[in-house]
Amino acid sequence: MKKWALATLACALAPLHDALAHHSNAPHYDANIPVSIEGVVSDFKFVNPHVVIYVDMANEDGTVSTWNCAFTAATALRRNGWSKDLFSAGDFVRIQGSAARRDPLGCWMTGAVLEDGRRISQRGVIDGIGTFEIETVTAPDGPDRLSGNWRPAPRTRGRGGPGGPGEPRGRASVVLTAEGTVALEDYDQRFDDPSLKCSSASIIRVWPESGMVNQIEVLDDEIIIRHQYMDTVRTLHLNASEPPDDYEPSMTGYSVAHFDGPDLVIQTTRFKAGVLRPHPGTLHSDEMRVDERLILSEDGSEMRRDYVVTDPRYFKEPYVGTSTWLRTNLPLASYDCVELGGVSNIRVID
Repeated sequence: MKKWALATLACALAPLHDALAHHSNAPHYDANIPVSIEGVVSDFKFVNPHVVIYVDMANEDGTVSTWNCAFTAATALRRNGWSKDLFSAGDFVRIQGSAARRDPLGCWMTGAVLEDGRRISQRGVIDGIGTFEIETVTAPDGPDRLSGNWRPAPRTRGRGGPGGPGEPRGRASVVLTAEGTVALEDYDQRFDDPSLKCSSASIIRVWPESGMVNQIEVLDDEIIIRHQYMDTVRTLHLNASEPPDDYEPSMTGYSVAHFDGPDLVIQTTRFKAGVLRPHPGTLHSDEMRVDERLILSEDGSEMRRDYVVTDPRYFKEPYVGTSTWLRTNLPLASYDCVELGGVSNIRVID
């Protein structure tokens, strides 16, 4: 077995706190408890929402422990040149990461040194290239100008999207009613985050996932929105004013839509009670209503989405937000969620 110098690893890896910045990871991993693992790869699952590598590490007493170390989604890594072939069973690897809070053999990987000497980190690009080049895409003409693929605008993007300067961005806090507060008392993000069941949670949560593509297809009597995150599909009904009486409430609800000039106005009701925001957690009742407006820039290259969420049972005030999207040539790929959280995701009842 190869010998590795600890000093060569430290300079190559991303800071632990940066790697754990994603809100969903903090409840499962402790950035203040670093771990260093070296051993032989037994398996590598290149999946969403988290890639997992399994490493057999020899203990001082001669036994072998199999560690499982998770990191970010395969979708994001693939665009930086990562692939399912990066690690193979039998490869020797050294991993640095943060300890899992409940799994004694779990970690969140922040970086690694491969058997061939390459040093990688979660934000690193393999072999110096990504999988896709992002190019300028021309907007289609006619009533289907919304059609196409869209990616979230960078978070550092300044104000003044398609609606002009001074438009509000970001989201306000949710002010809960007494009933909403009581409902939230039973919510534990560590175990109740819908992503642990490969669910996108809500139509508010599904849009802004970093690096994910959203596809809009305008048809004669309906509009189909396909979200890469959790392979969520929404149908917007253009020739309806309200849901049919026999519609069964669902996570995505029933959406009716119409064009107000060039803007698309969407109203969605008939939700099944669930989770509006998983991190740190906001629940909604079956009386929630979501109003959205999609606004194109003059040249069709940007789209702003304004939304207002009302819930008379759980929210004292409307929950509002704005986000900006850029037209892209990136393809809509399947998310194909496989949850491998194991012990970390199991609720322990005292």
